[in-house]
Formats: sequence, structure tokens, C-alpha cells
Amino acid sequence: MSSLPSLNEALALMNQQAFAAARSICQQHLAHKPDDFNARHLLGLIQLKSGNAIAACRELQRTTELPVQARFKAQALSNLSLALQARGRSEDAYRAIEHAITLLPDESAFQLNRLALLEQLGRWQTIEQLFTVQPQLMHYTDARLTLAVALRHQHKSPEALNLLQTLLVSPDFSIEAESEWALNLCLCQQSDRLLAQLRQQDCSPTRLLELADYIAEESDPEVAVQLYEEVVKQQPDNAHAQHMLNAAGGRCSAEAPKGYVQVLYDTHAEEFENRLQKQLEYRAPQLLAELLTQLIEPDNAELEMLDLGCGTGLCGQALKAVLPIHRLYGCDLSHSMLELAAAKKCYDQLECRDLQSALAQSGPVDLITATDVLIYTGDLQPVCQAAARALRAGGQFAFTVEAAEDDQAVSLQSSGRFRHSQSHIEAAAAVAGLHVKYCATFPLRLEHQRQLTGLMVVLERPSQAEGNNASS
Repeated sequence: MSSLPSLNEALALMNQQAFAAARSICQQHLAHKPDDFNARHLLGLIQLKSGNAIAACRELQRTTELPVQARFKAQALSNLSLALQARGRSEDAYRAIEHAITLLPDESAFQLNRLALLEQLGRWQTIEQLFTVQPQLMHYTDARLTLAVALRHQHKSPEALNLLQTLLVSPDFSIEAESEWALNLCLCQQSDRLLAQLRQQDCSPTRLLELADYIAEESDPEVAVQLYEEVVKQQPDNAHAQHMLNAAGGRCSAEAPKGYVQVLYDTHAEEFENRLQKQLEYRAPQLLAELLTQLIEPDNAELEMLDLGCGTGLCGQALKAVLPIHRLYGCDLSHSMLELAAAKKCYDQLECRDLQSALAQSGPVDLITATDVLIYTGDLQPVCQAAARALRAGGQFAFTVEAAEDDQAVSLQSSGRFRHSQSHIEAAAAVAGLHVKYCATFPLRLEHQRQLTGLMVVLERPSQAEGNNASS
């Protein structure tokens, strides 16, 4: 046992994102002693941090079943809750953190995690009741903001406004609190008061746009129209604000302006990943990874992959954890997103490019992915044609879109995003010479606490033999 590397070394390697080496040390300890709580707990954390939420859940579940002191079991349950959240299993995550709290009721981190899960689950009344029985939660700024959100969702915007006023004057003032305050003012029919105060503060068009986007995302985009109009008044060439006004007015365009997408993600890069996974229950990367392990031939040992609109790297990380990817390339319009993707250390090359440019410059690849990216593109035919040219024979183009609710091929929603029908995807694939290998609906993410339906699609470029058969 003394010859084994220490678990402290594994922990240090994990913090350096040297996940394979860290995993190996834990596995050596477990080979010697399968019921080693510390080794299995750390292995679960390594799997979670490396993006393999499925393996993390398996290891952490086994960890919670080992006979240890209550405080150690509580910590394992808390980490299991985080892994379950990463898989979109919010109900199971909630049960795990509740169990942890019964074992260690005074741990504030557990209490705050439970509060975040209640927000994900939309249990607004439960959140309000929790503050009655646990008034100490009011000491935490984030917790008070969660309470304000819960009050708003229960149509108690005046009460939410009163609470938010205390946040705006506190030393822990946050942009999120100001955004929620602005939204509640609008919901209380006080948009004119909001605009007057923002003008008095000499609020920049950039901040006006952030507030408008928050209001549009959390409520009805119609509520944010006045703010978008104010931005256009100050900056007539602001493509972002103009696109949202077009969307609110039902005027469809070919695609969202590149400048709009770039600014949107540069602005929200830091909170993007946390919001997607923890608040919007977004798990398309994990679901796509599970699907592709079934569709890609196991003897394909050296895949080259291009991740379009890679964002913070969630998709690349999830796929590299389960597929034999030899080289992974990523592109995005947002420099801030690319910095976060680079920190995951799973990409071999990252470039700031749009979709068409990246596909045109790409060498032949085996797999192209685009998760939650084509929601900013209207007609999918050009991107399917470009993908077909970039794929090797037998290669696959896997992507997700928001599913159209009717037979309309493409529609621009008031959210500023496009929705696509299955018939439009099939037609675009046919023109590009791609086969539809998989196309099915799935739960994409939450929008206004309602499940938004997506389409998960895998298109395949025919192999040389298939192409010859088709032409003969």
C-alpha cells in the first residue's frame, strides 16, 4: 500500500485537470481496497469534473452506500446531488441533498444547494415557506434573490420589489439583483419609471440591452420592447436590439446577426454554463454523447471531430469522455466562451469563427456537432451542404434545434431564436446528400419553467459504397 501514489496527489492532479492520471491513482487504491471511501469519493468527483456525469453518479452512489460517519456520507450525498443535476435528474438530486441535510442539518452549503434545486424545480411556494422556518437564509444574498424570484413567480411582484430594494443598497449588490428588480418594475406596470431611473443613472446602451434580454428571457419579450426601442434610439445600428424587435414583431429573417450572437454570449459567458445546467436543466451534450456511443461503430478508433459553436466546451467535454476522439476542434463567435472552453483542456484547437467559415476551412472530419447552435440559423440547407463537404464518407453531423410546434418549416420566436420542423431538416439533408440516421424529440431545456421540446438529429454522409449503389 505504501508504494501507491497518495490520494492527495490524485486530488492535486484533478485540480490541474489531469483527469486520466488522477483517475488512475484512485483506481489503484480501489483495486487494493474496493471499499475505500476516500478513493471512491474522489473518483466520483474526478468523473464529475471531467464531464462524465454518468460515471460520476455510479461512483458517488456506491460511495454513499459505504459504512462511514454521518458527516462523510452527507458530503458524498451532496456531491451525488451535483452529479445528478449534471444529468438533468433534478428530482433525484433534490432527494439526495435532502438526505444530506438530515445527516448534517447545519451545513449552509447544503441548504443553499437545496434552494437552488427548488428554483430549478419551480417549487416557488416551498421556497417561500422555507424562509419562514429557516430565517437564517436571509443572511445570504443569493438566497434572498431566489426568494424574490419565487415571489415573482407567485404573482407577488410588489413584495419581490420590496425585497429587491434591500439588495440594491447592500454591499453585496449584484447585476442579477438589478435585473430582477427591473423585471419586477415592468411587471408592476412601471416601465416608464424604470426608463426614467435608467436615464437618470446615464445607463449605457450595453447595460440597457442586458436588462432587456433578462426581461425578455424571464418574462414575455413584449415586456422588454420599450427597452429595446430605447437602445435602438441611442444606437440605430444595434443589430442585437433590432433583431429582438423583429422577433417581437413576428418578422422572420434568414439568421440572427453574428454581432448579436457574439455580444449575447460574450456578455453572459461567465454565468452561461451554470444557468444552462442548473436552472434550465440543459443536458443536450450528455444525451447526445449517450446516443452517439450507440450510433458510432466501436471499431472507429481515431475520430476527428469539429464542434461548431462550442461555447464553454460542454459538448466537447461530454463526447471526449465517452468516444474515441483523436483530435477535437472547436469554433465559436464568442472570445469569452472560447476562453472557458480552453480551460477544460479537452480541445486540440479552438478558433473564433462562424459556422460557415469553420466548415469551409475544416479538413475532412468524422463527426461534426452543433448543440443549441442552429437556433440562431433560419434555413438549415446551407449549413447542411457545408457540413456534407467537410465530412468524410460515413461521417456524421449531429445537432439539436428547437422543435417547431406546427408544420411551419422555420419560424422566428419572440425569444430571438429559430424553431425548425422535422420536414425542413429532412429536406435540407436531402439537398445536401445526407441521410437522416436519427431524428427524435427530446427535452431541450426549460423556458419560463416549461419544458421546451427539441429535436436531436444525426445526419450521415453515405459511404463510398452506398454512394455507388445509389447512383447505379
